[in-house]
Amino acid sequence: MQELLFPTPIWQFQHPDPKACLAFGAHVLALQGQDPIGLQLTNQGGWHSSTALLQDPLLADLFHWIAACCQGAVQEWGWDLRAATPTFNNAWAMVNRQGHSTRAHLHPNSLLSGVVYLQVPEGSGAIAFLDPRAGAQMLVPPWLAAADEGVQGRVRRLPKLGRLLLFPSWLWHEVEPSGGEGERICISFNLGMRPTAGSAPAA
Repeated sequence: MQELLFPTPIWQFQHPDPKACLAFGAHVLALQGQDPIGLQLTNQGGWHSSTALLQDPLLADLFHWIAACCQGAVQEWGWDLRAATPTFNNAWAMVNRQGHSTRAHLHPNSLLSGVVYLQVPEGSGAIAFLDPRAGAQMLVPPWLAAADEGVQGRVRRLPKLGRLLLFPSWLWHEVEPSGGEGERICISFNLGMRPTAGSAPAA
């Protein structure tokens, strides 16, 4: 009998309104027009916005939906919401065009991270999650081609309009180069937690 220890959760949600997602994506392109240089962090080419998008009133409805998804995810995970509630740390947008990618990274000082896709032309780069266990790739057996992606140490998820992926912030991930025309637009975010009032034990 096989037993799996320490599984890594990845949640997936689907936004109910594709037209709204496209409108959010158009707003991201307008933000890029106002700040064409953006930030250079883990992005290899492409455009990275500031990390202050939580303050943008035109994205408030999107973040309300994301917050509801995250609330459901952490409850399913077993989080005791009587002791602490999830809170946004920051959020930013990414615009990738042909050949643009993001190198492998994780998100320190956060509990959960996520991405929602607002425009996904054909050929958009997939996100790939990497095995975070330090010794897992030390000696690799000859896997069959049909072996599960997870045991091979790299699991891909294709972007889709309105798709939200949520995962632990310590999970290494990267974005493959986009190969098609048009802009691959997404918004990413980090979550932390805030202790609930009155939850601290008495001295």
